[in-house]
Amino acid sequence: MAAPAWLGIGAQRSGTTWFTDLLTQHPQVGLGTNGKKEQHLLHKVADGREPASAYLDLFPDDGVRRGEWTPQSLRHASAPAAAARHVPDAPVLVLLREPVERFRSAMRLHATRFAATGRSSWPYPVPITVQTWTGFYADQLAAWAHHVGRDRIRVMVYETVRADPQAYVDEVWRSLGLDPVPLHDVESASGSSSRAGWDWPEGLRESLEVLYAPQVSRLADEWGLDLSVWQPR
Repeated sequence: MAAPAWLGIGAQRSGTTWFTDLLTQHPQVGLGTNGKKEQHLLHKVADGREPASAYLDLFPDDGVRRGEWTPQSLRHASAPAAAARHVPDAPVLVLLREPVERFRSAMRLHATRFAATGRSSWPYPVPITVQTWTGFYADQLAAWAHHVGRDRIRVMVYETVRADPQAYVDEVWRSLGLDPVPLHDVESASGSSSRAGWDWPEGLRESLEVLYAPQVSRLADEWGLDLSVWQPR
């Protein structure tokens, strides 16, 4: 059956484009047949907006371990159940960045796109409300674990992966039944890097720190993550 061999689900602004570029350096690992890193289709299948074939046919059983990484899948409430139905065996990959800094990066990306187009892709206050929810990692992972099982989910801490990307990419390759190969260009910036500046509204950073503290504690307790690299500012 056609289906992704690996599925990346989040989190937005957590190095997912960079990590996917490294993952697909293996000659037997690739993206869907349309070459897109982010398909933005699984949630549409989940919500009845697209047939399952529109997604699954992108991943034929042709000997290449094909997959995709759409970061918004982690925060989309319908996506976990759809993944359980349509992607029943693939490892589910998650990269998490310190949530306050992740929020800042997302708002910088929004500012970058505004500078390029002269208009906002979303009306106020959607960017801030959506990006606040995006950092509720523990809640989102709980929904995914409920539907696909914890044993399929590989949660990685972005700041730790940056320190030794070869080890983490090797682990994913081995989970796909592949022998590792040496990585190259690991420090290259991805095409999704933010360039515009963005200033914190007064009090917002402090509010986010309060909101995310229970989430961070749960990640450490429930997923066994070493989050010592997420030190308070």
